[in-house]
Amino acid sequence: MSTNALNELRAIAPELNNLKIKNITLSKSGRAVFDLICDKAVQSDTKSLILRKIRSLIPTFFVDVVVNITKIVADGELVSKEIIAYLSSAHMSVAHSVKLEDVSFINVGGIGEYTLSLDSDIYGYFDGNDVLTDVSEHLEECFCGKFKGRIKDTGKTRSDASILQDKVNSADFETIKCRSFAVGDVVRLWGEEIDGRAIYIADAELVNGNVTFAGKIVAINQKETKKGKPFYILEIDDSTGIISGKVFMTKEKERKMEKINVGSQIITRGELSSFNGMPSYIIDDLSYCELPVDFKPEERESKSVPSEYSTVFPEPIVEVTQSFLFSAEKSVEPCMIGKTFVVLDIETTGVHYTEGDKITEIGAVRIVDGKIVDKFQTLVNPGVKISQEITNLTGIDDEMVKDAPSFDKVVPDLFKYVDGAYIVAHNIEFDYKFIKFMSKETGYVFKNEGIDTLAFSREVLKGMKNYKLNTVCGYFGIEFLHHRALSDAHATAKLLLELVAIKKSLPI
Repeated sequence: MSTNALNELRAIAPELNNLKIKNITLSKSGRAVFDLICDKAVQSDTKSLILRKIRSLIPTFFVDVVVNITKIVADGELVSKEIIAYLSSAHMSVAHSVKLEDVSFINVGGIGEYTLSLDSDIYGYFDGNDVLTDVSEHLEECFCGKFKGRIKDTGKTRSDASILQDKVNSADFETIKCRSFAVGDVVRLWGEEIDGRAIYIADAELVNGNVTFAGKIVAINQKETKKGKPFYILEIDDSTGIISGKVFMTKEKERKMEKINVGSQIITRGELSSFNGMPSYIIDDLSYCELPVDFKPEERESKSVPSEYSTVFPEPIVEVTQSFLFSAEKSVEPCMIGKTFVVLDIETTGVHYTEGDKITEIGAVRIVDGKIVDKFQTLVNPGVKISQEITNLTGIDDEMVKDAPSFDKVVPDLFKYVDGAYIVAHNIEFDYKFIKFMSKETGYVFKNEGIDTLAFSREVLKGMKNYKLNTVCGYFGIEFLHHRALSDAHATAKLLLELVAIKKSLPI
């Protein structure tokens, strides 16, 4: 319906000055339903005039016309919650710094006036990006009447008292436990004697200094130093990983190098360090050994769940939308009762975590007993430059993450947030594996069971052109800001609930 047509409806009676159209539903059967909202009560005779006017404005094909008018008052609490919800979806980079208590609202002469009290570190963002115009336009779509906003600089930077307090998390003092295994029949070839226990090569990233590795030689390469002196590189495989060990020549080693070959089982001891971000292992002592038969690696133990959040704090989900105001609450499927799910999404500098790509944002929402209850969101400083291509895709640039916490500061809180929950993601192979890989050096090992809404969508929604997140969410009318972590996670959570409602079961 055009603006002119809406103005004709408003002209019917003075109390309709702020009348708005919430929704129009047209049916092939000739039925037309108009859902209208107004800030004042509408009497039955006025409603009859509105119905008559609408009939004159639409094609005669629609013989069954229904008009529903609901009174919507710009209540201060509703408006404040709507502002917070809108910032969380449209301006997520600063939304975490604006709390409900930072919003004040009064109605002056029919105009809703709201004030945002902002800390100095985000005041400039609101002032320079015309955020208040966006907020006011959004409020005018949700409520009847005009809105005007202003921002107030509090002159301080928010300091969460819970962060400033000295909290003692037992996990902060835990030593990362390296796994090890025993070998047999150790026979010295050169250097000092080595006892028969070696660290898993897969755990090499957790240690440095003097360490012991054992395994089968899978390659031997001869190299030369810049001064022309020969040295060897032994590739050692213990079935958990492969490490390259350098052997610099001495007279003793020169005489005995020919006694080892590809396939030899050895145990070594030497100095492990990092050079240009890569492990550097120099072998000092080497012995023959017998590796355990049918070796099955133990699963790595994780550091325990922190007792307190320290950097990122979960917050309640605030959802106040028109659809919520007009719709009946959906029932919860029995299969969701008694279960907790954390739906997560990440933004990254690229897709190759084994080649140095890093996480730039983490967004997650928690579902308890079939209800979305809270959220976990933070930007992450990746420690590397963000390409223009990634910035164009996600909107995240170097300036936005420069003061954000690094991943190692965030992961204890994320580990606590997902404790006891199923982890859900759309294409979980990417998000969950990326987090697991980056968590290895921190000592936190994620072992939660996972649910992939990509695979679940393929199972439930047959015959779609593709199963990308925006496609399947579009099928259910789920709107979101694609390629921002919290918005993607929130949309995926809603998608999970829709799929379960159809399937009546979980894919677990």
